[in-house]
Amino acid sequence: MPRAKRIWYPGAIYHVMSRGNRRISIFQEDIDYAYFLKCLRVTKEKYPFDLHAICLMTNHFHMLLTTGSDELWKIMQRLLSIYAEHINHKYDFTGHLFEGRYTSKIIDDEYYFMEVSRYIHLNPVKAGMVMSPADYEYSSYASYMGMGNNLNLQKKTGYSKVRSMIGELITTSHVLGAFPNNNPEQYRTFVEEKISHTEHEQQIQKDMKEDEMWLPKGVRPLSHVKKLKGSDPSERRTYE
Repeated sequence: MPRAKRIWYPGAIYHVMSRGNRRISIFQEDIDYAYFLKCLRVTKEKYPFDLHAICLMTNHFHMLLTTGSDELWKIMQRLLSIYAEHINHKYDFTGHLFEGRYTSKIIDDEYYFMEVSRYIHLNPVKAGMVMSPADYEYSSYASYMGMGNNLNLQKKTGYSKVRSMIGELITTSHVLGAFPNNNPEQYRTFVEEKISHTEHEQQIQKDMKEDEMWLPKGVRPLSHVKKLKGSDPSERRTYE
């Protein structure tokens, strides 16, 4: 059966996820996260897009992005191929680093867009890796809290090069624009509030074909973690 074609148009917004083949870790050590972000920066320079949220887990990653004048497949093909080539050479891996085709969901609804940003930033919390999204080093949440690209704050708090790199890649205006005066504290409340978003999260998981079997090995699911206090339609076209 032929693969379903993906919809694309200039300015299309996507939730994108890709994971390691056979659940293997795609990041073996801290420097690999930094190299992935370097690959993302190089890709972004060639095929400009707006990156609204990102979270690099152990064996998969999530991104929320808006394309420019280039199709999503060009962005993902370049990103995944140059990173995989480096990792396979570095660790003498054979075969595919990533599992088949990346997963993507086009977003036409602003509310769903906000829920995806929340879902991405809470991913490590729900995996039981941290208690607060601000504690996770490899996501864009710190950038929303004004920490990712604040060099003085980084020196005081010991923030890493990775958070600085993410801060240079991320665009916060779309997400924060949903709140009066682009207030990051209101976004913090939205992400970390006690109100249940289970229904929305389950829909996102279904859209991305993600479930607990894709958590990093040895990581417990959310049940073991305490709760936290486009464009003209005529321009649309499909691609493989």
